[in-house]
Amino acid sequence: MDVYVVKSGDTVYQIARNYGVSSQDILTVNQLANPGQLVVGQTLLIPTSENTYTIQPGDSFWSIAEQLGVSYRSLVAANPQLQGQTLYPGMVIQLPQDSTPEIIVNAYLDPSQSGVESFNQAKSALTYLSVFSYEVNAQGELTPPGAYESELLGAIRQSAVAPLMAITNIVEGQFEQDVALSIFNNQDIQDTFISNVLSVLRQKGYQGVNLDFEFIGAEGREAYNQFLESFTQRLHAENFIVSTALAPKISAEQTGTLYEGHDYAFHGQTVDFVVLMTYEWGWSGGPPMPVSPITQVENVIQFASSVMPQDKIVMSIPLYGYNWTLPYQEGGEFATAVSTDQAVRIALQNNVSIKYDEEEAAPYFRYTDNQGSEHIVWFEDLRTMLAMFQLVKDYNLGGINFWNLAFQFPAVWPLVTSEFTVQQ
Repeated sequence: MDVYVVKSGDTVYQIARNYGVSSQDILTVNQLANPGQLVVGQTLLIPTSENTYTIQPGDSFWSIAEQLGVSYRSLVAANPQLQGQTLYPGMVIQLPQDSTPEIIVNAYLDPSQSGVESFNQAKSALTYLSVFSYEVNAQGELTPPGAYESELLGAIRQSAVAPLMAITNIVEGQFEQDVALSIFNNQDIQDTFISNVLSVLRQKGYQGVNLDFEFIGAEGREAYNQFLESFTQRLHAENFIVSTALAPKISAEQTGTLYEGHDYAFHGQTVDFVVLMTYEWGWSGGPPMPVSPITQVENVIQFASSVMPQDKIVMSIPLYGYNWTLPYQEGGEFATAVSTDQAVRIALQNNVSIKYDEEEAAPYFRYTDNQGSEHIVWFEDLRTMLAMFQLVKDYNLGGINFWNLAFQFPAVWPLVTSEFTVQQ
């Protein structure tokens, strides 16, 4: 698969001809609703049958290497006959032959609405689907997720994907510290909780658990560790998988209720894998910026890699962005979440080009709505995905996590399977 960035005057037919593929293949893999209406700066996934690339106007080895996420040296080495020559449009060059790393891929999905279509789009690129979420109360009792859980589990059973039971300390939409501490600090409640979890696992066919206990605070850190050790032993005894979701930390001493309760080193040595929640730097109530600026993500990965096995680290990539109304005012109007396809449609409707922040690997654009209000949209595209995938490769991480499948981005999944061998 190649990633192509749309230029002024491009059509699907011309792009297909340049790559030597059919227009229908491009339309299908990208699920383009309006093939005649491309946006400058939009990314398209190109299904190439051979490991080649056709030179476009303005291309150089440097720009091709950056666009495709390959090294400049390996690209030049794959085309020794062209060293020192000028590249001309229409010229076909060879791409480096790279082996694909084997990883696990997890994604979250809330079955409050039917998610079967979203799951079916992604299933070929998933190892696990974490069904979000079973909410636990202070007595260790569980409230199941949305009404479509059974329907979703039925679809998962028809695939090679393993369902995981995501469990949170959410009460009425908020993470509650007291709920987590009640479970951690009371053996009877803890036993009730574990028994309830095992009952759901056995009855519904889940193959493991993803614990997402947040805002625990420093006072809950050691209690969480002790609970986690006991919980993991109990589930492992019955051959269930245990994973945890952790806040994006850059040091063991990082302060804040969100961060202090998560002991990276202990989780890394205890559970099967950890999901690092590397998103929400840009959030709906905050100032406009990328949801997952790659410089910040890499800082988290560097710390995590220093204290836990790299093959247990699963790095998160968001499938969404935000549309902010400007000027931003703290405490003012919250930004609206948008999928990649929604962002592209907004750019198309407002006749603006999509720009790309090279440093943070994030696309964005500005526009003015019908009421005269200015907006800025930060989101993720296929260039973002390639840059994030490269982090996984550079740090030899265990895998990738996506939040969440409700934000459909169909072109991501064939890109994942072209860049990695997904464990299933």
